[in-house]
Amino acid sequence: MWLVYTTILISFLLGSFPTGYILVKKYCGFDIRTKGSGNIGSTNVKRVAGSKLAYKTQAVDILKGVIPMLAATYIANNYNLPIDKNAYLSLTATAAILGHNYTPFLKFHGGKGVNTTLGTFIFIAPIPVLVGIILHLSLKKIFPVVAVRSIILGASIAITAIILKLPTPIIYACIFSAIVMVLRHRKNIIELLNKNK
Repeated sequence: MWLVYTTILISFLLGSFPTGYILVKKYCGFDIRTKGSGNIGSTNVKRVAGSKLAYKTQAVDILKGVIPMLAATYIANNYNLPIDKNAYLSLTATAAILGHNYTPFLKFHGGKGVNTTLGTFIFIAPIPVLVGIILHLSLKKIFPVVAVRSIILGASIAITAIILKLPTPIIYACIFSAIVMVLRHRKNIIELLNKNK
């Protein structure tokens, strides 16, 4: 069981790497949490530091999900685990997402989890991820606000996973990540509702 716990812990720590904060601090010399929306994710990085750093942030945040899932997939395929393989992979994915969203390196104030969610779920729910990405990109003209499309992306991943009848642990992970994504965007939702009053 130690292998399971270790993988999940490492996944959380890798997810916790505050990419946007570190890149903006290094190349721009200021704390991104004091600019724009205050978020450390690629959307706010683009807003306050430009596209180049935003793309770098996005790439690393995706890798924060990909790397632990590569390791977990290898372990699941080569070792006899004391828990169900899908449960193990789902827990590993969820740990990376939570690490990104609530990084202990910034007093548990992290990003919103979109890129890291994509990086992890591409392994356990590839079709739902592709559906989410297609919707996110195709709805840009209808919903120009990134936060709205991000929420749609998270919800569509969960809904598609249910429709496709993926293994139960994976469905639970997709639903959980969608809920967390909505919670992480609640400030954006409140601002949009106030503007439309």
